[in-house]
Amino acid sequence: MTRLYILAFISLLSCTFCLGCSNPKVTSSSFTTVDATIVTNIAYISEFSVTCESGKAGNLYAEVEGNISPVSIVGNNRYQVSWTEEAKTAKSGDRVIRLFDEDGYTTYKKASRSKEDTQNVPALVNVVLSHPGAYNGPWLKSEFIATILSLLVAYIAVSSRAKVLS
Repeated sequence: MTRLYILAFISLLSCTFCLGCSNPKVTSSSFTTVDATIVTNIAYISEFSVTCESGKAGNLYAEVEGNISPVSIVGNNRYQVSWTEEAKTAKSGDRVIRLFDEDGYTTYKKASRSKEDTQNVPALVNVVLSHPGAYNGPWLKSEFIATILSLLVAYIAVSSRAKVLS
């Protein structure tokens, strides 16, 4: 009889640990490269915390624009996802990061393998990262402006000299 109680207790305990995250709440902060004058890639970093009403978030996976990757755990219920894009192709605006737990990730991979639309797979939660755009430098380089100004000064000097000599 005691074995039955011990078995029931272990079963209940294992079911408690197997519960997924229900009703997740996310707070996030983000960083993006905003000065692209000397870099070739724009970095996107989103750090967020996930708190669950019941259960635990566990391992998370992030999907950004069709690419899925594991999310880094940086602390207690704190996660981070990051990626880079070439500065020439990076667009300003909001990026939606879809987060999946283990079950969602498995469903996502099954849909991907069977060539189904992965947007139909429900995400655990979405995080929005806003990129204001990157400064690529002035439209005209200072060397070009200096060359034009020196040619203008030379033209004015030669024109004035020709008027004085005539």
